[in-house]
Amino acid sequence: MVVALIVTFLVLVFAREVSRAAHQEPSARQSENLSFATLATTLLSQENSFDTQLASLLTSGSGLSRVAFTVKMSELTQQLSQWRDEAQFLERPVLSPTLNLTFARDTLTRVSDYDTVLAYVAQAIDLTGPTTTAASPRLGAAQLSLSATAASWGAQRHELASAPGRVTLLALTNVSGRLNVPQDVATLASATNLSPTRAIVIAAIQVQPAPFPAPALTLLLDPSSTMQVQVAVSNLREILQPVSLTMVLTPATGTAQRVSDTQMLAPLTSFAFAAHTFNVFPGEKGTLTVTLNGVPSSSTLVHSRTYSVSVSPTGSG
Repeated sequence: MVVALIVTFLVLVFAREVSRAAHQEPSARQSENLSFATLATTLLSQENSFDTQLASLLTSGSGLSRVAFTVKMSELTQQLSQWRDEAQFLERPVLSPTLNLTFARDTLTRVSDYDTVLAYVAQAIDLTGPTTTAASPRLGAAQLSLSATAASWGAQRHELASAPGRVTLLALTNVSGRLNVPQDVATLASATNLSPTRAIVIAAIQVQPAPFPAPALTLLLDPSSTMQVQVAVSNLREILQPVSLTMVLTPATGTAQRVSDTQMLAPLTSFAFAAHTFNVFPGEKGTLTVTLNGVPSSSTLVHSRTYSVSVSPTGSG
């Protein structure tokens, strides 16, 4: 009887644990499914908003200024970068069925596809866009992929409808995947207000030995046999710009000294040309002209400076 009682007790305990496990498993799965649904819904909403914004930019962006268009392109590129991080959070824990892994994989695929579209637009109107590689899809393949993932997700988003939590997720829109992107981009490229304009300015000029205090555009130097000049320039536009710098030291008597250098400036950056050393002598007078060549004239940007140079015959100046 004692053995029978023990066996009965063990059976009851086992039955209770089985029953508890049976109740706890649906609860745990429901929690996981609902947590995934919250993350996925946020990301799906972002993707659909992105699709709408991109389509609007492609079809109506010709009415924007170049600066406004550049800002919108930058915002879209940043969103894609965020999706890569968000997709990683979807991969754990693995659901049953594995809808979270499917959505994470599809999201990364769509990031690559959208990168291709943005890079195509950026190249056409000379903007900085997402970095693509040889392995990245071409424009046509990227658009087909956007359509394919939207269609496949349309069927898969119901897979948790009968699972604990009864989750049915948002569908993916596919507006930009169906656009004639080459035609839309051709319209953007022909828009005058989106055309790149050059703007480079002399940012600073440094002279060694350091000049004495003097009126503007006057270089009053210590007695010296050399004068070292370094020029910094700034690219004020979001495009790659070439710039050619010329410096000419013309003495009151004697032969002029001339030096030129050319540099390609990255968008919205500054660059300091290598310092050049001119030969001078105590008591010399002349002019130093610094010029940026091939840059469109502008009443607000400094492209040329001419200095009166005077090398003191004594330390007193």
